[in-house]
Amino acid sequence: MEVVIRDDDTCCFTKPEEIHACYEQVWDDVPVSLSVTPYRIPGNDKNLPGNLLGCRDVLPLHENNELVHVLRSGIIDGRIDISMHGYHHLTYKGKPEYIGGDDLTRKTIDGRNYLETLLGLSVKTFVPPNNGISKTGLEAVINAGMNLVNIPSLWSVRKRNISAKTLSIVPKYYWHRKVMKKSYPYVLDMGDHKEIGYHTVGPKSTSVQLLAELDYCARKNGVFVLATHYHAFDKRTQDGNTVRALLYKLIDRAMALPDTRFLGINTVW
Repeated sequence: MEVVIRDDDTCCFTKPEEIHACYEQVWDDVPVSLSVTPYRIPGNDKNLPGNLLGCRDVLPLHENNELVHVLRSGIIDGRIDISMHGYHHLTYKGKPEYIGGDDLTRKTIDGRNYLETLLGLSVKTFVPPNNGISKTGLEAVINAGMNLVNIPSLWSVRKRNISAKTLSIVPKYYWHRKVMKKSYPYVLDMGDHKEIGYHTVGPKSTSVQLLAELDYCARKNGVFVLATHYHAFDKRTQDGNTVRALLYKLIDRAMALPDTRFLGINTVW
């Protein structure tokens, strides 16, 4: 089994010490895939630092020199991998950026190139803000030459272009989902891009469900993506753990299972 730790929302106002506090005790053995927003506009996101609430300025990642240094060093050391997490991470009329936003193909290509130049790696992965993506958003990701951590509906023409390749995937995908009552445990090769699902480690999570999904993925020798947020680490889950404690519990469980490999997300494809 391959395991990926995906952490969303790193951007210009992220403090390096926040990332260190979450991951420095594990990232020598477990690389962390940070989903990074290149040109963050704070807006009214409920997870913003108080001094930025309502700010509409564009905050490019490179303006946080200390964070950029930490990211570059972590990439070189193999502790950090990078995916692209939207462009501004701003909602549009209440809709996530890659559902309600405009000019998405240009922004996606520009954001990927910016991150690659600034951080010195190839960014092959896109994580949609708020885990929301439309057909237009998906097309922008494909046009930018990236893969997606998300699986939009396989049969909805409103969510994607339907092809023979897409339809051939449906039976095996829904066998896991409907018959086994588990998430699909493998990378989906869509021909012009690839997709992978994820498992959220957050306030609405429970250890029983996530451990069951992890064990199922291990039995199937699949790919298990754990998705969390550094700014949620001290929040409580449904069963009383902190998000931090639950994530570490899952990491420990994965380490105890045979043939587990922890990878950065760009390596998975």
